Amino acid sequence: MHIVAKKIEIKGLVQGVGFRPFVYRLAVEHNLKGTVENNNRGVFIHLEGNDEQLKKFISALPKRIPEAASITVMDNFPVKVEHFRDFSIINSRSVSDEITEVSPDIGVCHACLDDMKTQPHRINYPFINCTNCGPRFTIIKDLPYDRRQTTMTVFEMCDTCRKEYSDILDRRFHAQPIACNHCGPWYTLHEKGKTEENLEKIIGEACRLLEAGKIIAIKGLG
Repeated sequence: MHIVAKKIEIKGLVQGVGFRPFVYRLAVEHNLKGTVENNNRGVFIHLEGNDEQLKKFISALPKRIPEAASITVMDNFPVKVEHFRDFSIINSRSVSDEITEVSPDIGVCHACLDDMKTQPHRINYPFINCTNCGPRFTIIKDLPYDRRQTTMTVFEMCDTCRKEYSDILDRRFHAQPIACNHCGPWYTLHEKGKTEENLEKIIGEACRLLEAGKIIAIKGLG
């Protein structure tokens, strides 16, 4: 089988919207090898396979992008075959002074709302998110978009979150803000020198304060 390689450069709203996991799954579906990465210009894909496989991938990609994503430019050109053994998501890097579009924060999805009731490590967890929802713009410190470039970098993933993050079949595959009740962050209530960390008590006390005509400030994840 004659192997060819192509580099695909995609610009638009393609970071923080589950684009790399989508590309990964699509490449595996078409039995392609190579890499996908974020950079400050958008997303770069290196693909290796036969010509027919590459054509099908390039045709399918813009038709099946994540709901929150949008493509303004998609260029592809031939490159040297590097004989990759598989397809992988690699570390992001800066390649120029150009800045890609940044996704706004996305309201919690219905699947995550269900998880808040059923997943033991996310029961009533206020900062729940996945590749389809959650904080984006408000947690980004720099581009390209990766956890180490966000305010989430100080929260080390627990073993459960790490497993979900690494599972191609999981909705949180490469979800950069992934978090839970085990690894944080968490809500605390600060009131006149007192601190409360129990979430149920925090919600109850916040309701009591509001009913008493008090003003409370709620900080989001970003």
